[in-house]
Formats: sequence, structure tokens, C-alpha cells
Amino acid sequence: MRRQTDNKKKKTGLFWRTLISYASVLLLPIIICSFYYFHSYNALKERTIDSQHLMLENSGEQINSVFRDAITLGSHIQLNKYVVALSNSKSTPGSTPVMDRYYLKKDLAAMQISNALIQRINLYFPDSGYIVNPVSTFEKSLLPAMEAKSNTMTDGDWDAIGSALQENRIICYANREKNFIVIAQNLLTDITGKPLAVLCIQIDNKSLLTRLQSRLLLEYSCAFALVDQEQLLLAAGSKDDSLSALPIAEIASYFTDRPDASFYETKNQGKVIINYYPLQISGTALISITEKKDYQAQMTRLLEIMLLTILICIFTGLVVIMYYSRKNYEPVSQILQFIGDTDESVGPAQNEYHLIMKILTENRNEIARQKMMLKNNYLQKIFSGEIEFSQIPEQVAEQFSFNLSFPTVCVVLLSVEGTGSLNEPEGLAGLTAFTIENVFQELLSPQFPDSHFGIRKGKISVLIPVSGQLDRPLVQIEQLTERLIEFLSDTFQLSLKAGISSLQSQEKIPEACLQADTALEYQRLFETGRICLYETIPQKQIIGSIPLNTSEYIVNLVTTCNQAQITEYFNDIEKNLEKCELSWADAKSCYYFFYQATVKLRLYCQTHYGLQPESLSFLDESFFSQSLPKALSQTCRAYLAACREIAENCKNPSYGQWGKDICRFIDNNYFDVNINLNTIAEHFQITPSYLSRKFREQYQKSVIDYLYEVRISNAVSLLNETDLKIADIAQMTGFVDSNAFIRIFKKLKGTTPGKYKEGILQGN
Repeated sequence: MRRQTDNKKKKTGLFWRTLISYASVLLLPIIICSFYYFHSYNALKERTIDSQHLMLENSGEQINSVFRDAITLGSHIQLNKYVVALSNSKSTPGSTPVMDRYYLKKDLAAMQISNALIQRINLYFPDSGYIVNPVSTFEKSLLPAMEAKSNTMTDGDWDAIGSALQENRIICYANREKNFIVIAQNLLTDITGKPLAVLCIQIDNKSLLTRLQSRLLLEYSCAFALVDQEQLLLAAGSKDDSLSALPIAEIASYFTDRPDASFYETKNQGKVIINYYPLQISGTALISITEKKDYQAQMTRLLEIMLLTILICIFTGLVVIMYYSRKNYEPVSQILQFIGDTDESVGPAQNEYHLIMKILTENRNEIARQKMMLKNNYLQKIFSGEIEFSQIPEQVAEQFSFNLSFPTVCVVLLSVEGTGSLNEPEGLAGLTAFTIENVFQELLSPQFPDSHFGIRKGKISVLIPVSGQLDRPLVQIEQLTERLIEFLSDTFQLSLKAGISSLQSQEKIPEACLQADTALEYQRLFETGRICLYETIPQKQIIGSIPLNTSEYIVNLVTTCNQAQITEYFNDIEKNLEKCELSWADAKSCYYFFYQATVKLRLYCQTHYGLQPESLSFLDESFFSQSLPKALSQTCRAYLAACREIAENCKNPSYGQWGKDICRFIDNNYFDVNINLNTIAEHFQITPSYLSRKFREQYQKSVIDYLYEVRISNAVSLLNETDLKIADIAQMTGFVDSNAFIRIFKKLKGTTPGKYKEGILQGN
């Protein structure tokens, strides 16, 4: 009985703990949802205000367009010969003022027909007192007899316009009793500023309102009004009563004093929100008027919907919690009881949690390793000159953090001579490189931040940005390198040697890498210590009694394909060797000279021809272990073969090299998701259509087809060599998503990536 009571208590406590767990998990999203809804409420409020202002701007631009048309029409009328003559109380040759006014009336009629918004064009000549419009020509003194017409400007209108034009060249005028607004301007004036011709263009109110309202899609009921500094000129909307009561002068003054302001709220007249947009004609503006009660009514309904949704969410969550808590109670109880009763511990190898975490960790490590390899390969192409630093795409530079902070750089090349205590059976190169990189990064970071590390052929390359404000930066780099070598030697018995280049600009990173490499080789030949600075190496042109000239001379001989002179050059060296006996130090200087000349020649071919001649890949241990005459003979043959390769490459330099540059750019940047026909064309400063056409002519395939081939080729390598997921491989090879990757893979390989991977695992 007691045991049953204890079990009941245990079950009751377990039930409530489970219930609290479910409640915690489900209530947290509800709280977040509530916060999101209230945030959305405020965001919607701001969006509504912004939308109203945007509609006001669109409407304002429509009115500005009407104003510009009127101003442009005035410019055309200003050039009319009859206007010029009548403005000066004269007539055109062979005519009379009466006839000129008649012809001008005809011209104005033609101009008025061209614009549906124009109700009438009026020209007033103060000196003669005549008014000319498309309908009639009459003296201004006859206006009182014509005031009964709704589309005729009154004598008072002309007087008000004349008074306003004394302060502004162009004005907008309206008489609320008339069905038009007037855009008036002094068309011609004399040297004292007295008007000789006044143009008044009547715009039909109804037509203008129709144009505005056809372009308005209002979420909230509001009114629009065209105003000047003192009065209402034109109104549109359903709030004419509220418009007539607005303090126009106060509103205009408010926005004139605050050019950055766009909203004004009245504290009386029912509390309205006024949005203000100044127009092209000085002193005029378009305003929208929204009553707060209309706006708040819409917001209140939205808030009610939000609260109702939250309540439904809470209620549903509680029901689900109660149901699943009771349903899952017994299985959970049994599992916990089993765990509590068992005496055997579950080892990590059998624990599913540990297995899952191990798989996830290995997958993340593999992704990081592949990305590091991709960055390392890209960096080595920069070092070799295959990719110019200034032409790296912005997205790639950002992805690999290649935005060097200083224009001057230095390259340190580290060679591992002995791994000491790091000589482990697994991950030897990775562990050594990891140790060197982290220690050197720590030493460099105070004075030289943002350094970049790469590995190639067993050597670690370090690209160091150098600030122009540092005092003797090469000395500091040498000292830090010495500290690195001493620390690794004392701590891990790791033996290193280093070559340090001179300071170079970003554009000469390949040359800096070449200097560090030749400094390391010079150190190996002459055993000058653990560190060698390129600047300290003597550049000899004569070794013993043998004139070798300079490495630049060798580069020029080979790149100009002067095979006869190359043969003669090496024959002269061979004859000089027969006449004299070189010391071992002079022989090593000869080895070093041709090593330096060869690597410079390889760099020149890469940067100028996009070519790495296979014949120049002879600098290995066997080269330095043979006698000097044999080494010179091998070098001569290599240079002659390089001449032939360069000549073959230059047969069609403009067309063939063009295509190779495009392919090399794609090969180097295929992983960039933003690379496409347009970005490639922009990089090479040509049009996409020209790029597409020329590339297809040369390779019988499109640029995008070649891009997909490169991406799928790299994806196949990752499928063969790694256990990465399909989605990770798609991302690393530049595809936007897995679906696009699977579709292109199946198109090119005839099967999906998943089935391809299964075939690998099955040994097919």
C-alpha cells in the first residue's frame, strides 16, 4: 500500500514537471508572438503615414508636371514674333498691330488645343492695354462687361495677379468663385523690370482633379488641397468643411520655418494630421488632411484582431499542452523509471546523443576544412600572379576577408625543416600549420593585424599588411619571425627557416612572394642562418670571371623568343667555365642566379600570358644535386622549350587569350553565388551580349554552361572525397539552393547527387 502511494506521488510530481516543461516551451513562442504583434502595430502605423506621404508626393509630381508644361508653353510663346512685336507696341514687318493680334490669337488657339488641361491662354500687353486669348482680342477696359462668364478672368483677377508678380516671376492664383486656377508669369520685361507681356494660363479645375483622383489609391479617407502662403487654391476630397477652416497661413509658416518637417497636427478643428509637400512654383504646396478619428478607427480594428489572435493562440496552446501531457505521461514515466532503476551506465559509443553530436561535429569540421582549403587555393593563386589582387570580386574579398587595410605588404615564407614533438601519425601537416599560424598570428596582431596565411608545397606563406606609420617595419617583422622560430623550437622542437621579401604595393604581391621564395632558396644554398631578408642578398652580375648579366636580361631573352641569342649566351658561359675553375661559393651563386631568373620568368609568363610553361618546372632537388655544367645545359634546354611554348601561345593573342582569361576567371571564382553573365562582363568591361557571342564562337558553349561544368566538376570532387551534405556542397560550389544544384547535376551527369554518392559508397 505504501509503495503504491509512493508511486502515485512520483507520478503526480512527474506529471506536473512534464506539464511545466510543455507550458514553458509553448508559452515562450506566444510571448514572442505577442511582442511581434505589438511591434507590427507600430510598424503598420509608420507604414501608413509613409504611404500617405508617398501618395502625396506622387500627386505633387502630377501637379508639378502641369506647372512645368505651363512654364514650357510660356517659353515657346516668349519666342513668338508677334508677342515680341506687340510687347514693344510695334508690329511685325509688313503688318499692323491689329493683324498681329489676330495671328497671335490663332497661334494661341493651336497651342491651347495641344493640352487638354488648359482652359484658356491669356496674354496681356500693359503698354497697349490689350488682352489676347484664343477666343478674342479686346482691351482690358472692356472686362467689366464680360465678368458674368465663368471662364473669364475678371479685372480684379488681373489686378491681383499683377500685384503678386511684382514679388515673384511665376505665381499660382485662384478665385474660388471660378472653375479654374491660373499660372501667371511675366513673359517679357524691360530693363527696369516693368512687365511688357503677362502670360496667364487657366487650368481647368475639374480636369486637374480628375487626373489626380485617377492616380490615388487611398487606404484611408483623406482630402487633398493645393495651397499658397495665404489661401486655399484647389481642394479634392470629402472634407471641404474641414479644409475651409484650416489656418493656411499658420501651416505655411510652420513648414517654411522647418524645411525638414513633413507632418503637422492641429490641436483644434477636430484634430487632423496634415502632410505637406512643396511644389515647383514658389509659395505653393500640396497638402493632405486626415482626421485622427478615421485613422484611429482603422488601428483599433487591427488591434482587436491582434488581441483575438493572441487569445486563440493561448487557448489552443493550453488545450494541446493538457492533451499531450496526459498522453505522454506513461511513456515518459516508464523511461525515467528505467533510467532510475538501471545500474549500468550507458557509454558514449552506445549513447544516441553522443553519436548524433559526433556526426554533427564532424560535418561542421569538414565544412570548415573545405572552406579553408578553398581560401588557401585562392590565396596561392594571388601569390602566383594568376589572380590580380585589384581584380578580386567584392563578394569574394568579403567572404575571404581579403580587404587589406594598408596599401603596402610584405611576404614571409616559412619552410618546415623538422616537426619535432608535432610529428604525429595523423594530421601532421595540418597540426604543424595550425600551430605556426596561431602562434605567428598572435605575435603579429599588435603591429600587423589582418595577416593572411596559406600553404603550398610544404611551405607556409604569410601575407602581412604594413602601415605607412610604422618605423622600420621590416626590422620588426624580422624580429617577430625570430621570436616565432625560437618559441616553436623551444616548445615543440619545431625547426623553421624563413625568407622575407622587401616592402611591395598590393599590386606586386606575386613579386613579393617571389622575393621571399628566392630568399629562402638563397638561405638553403648558403646556410646564412634561420632568416634571410631579400634586401640583404647580393645581386651579382659577374660570378668569378663569368658575366651572367641580370635575371631581367634572361626574362627578356626568353619572352622575345630569341633562341639563337639564348644558345649563344649559354655557349659563352660554357666556354668561360672551361677556362676557369669556380669555387664552390661561386658555383652556388650560379645555381641561385638561374633559380631566381627561372622563377621570375615563370611569374612573367603567368602575369602577361596567363601561362605556366611546363618546361620551366625543373627546379627540384635533382637540379641542385647535379654538376654545374649539366645544370646549365638543362636550364638552356628549358629556356628554349619555353620560347617555343610562348611563341605557340602568342599566335592568336587577342582571341585565344581572351577566352582563356574568361575561363580562368570562372575557374577561380566559381564558388561565388553572385557570378553570372552580367558580373563577368562587367569585370572584363564588355557587354554581356558580346561576351556571350564570342565565348560561344570559341568554345561552342555558353558562359553559363561552362560555369555550371566547373561547379559540377568541383562538386563531384567533394562528393568523392568528403561526407558533406548535398546542401553544403551546393553552397560551397556557388549554387543558390539545393534544388538548382540537383537539377544541374542531373542534367550534366545523368543522375542526382544523392544517387551518385550512393554509387560511390557501394563501390560503383
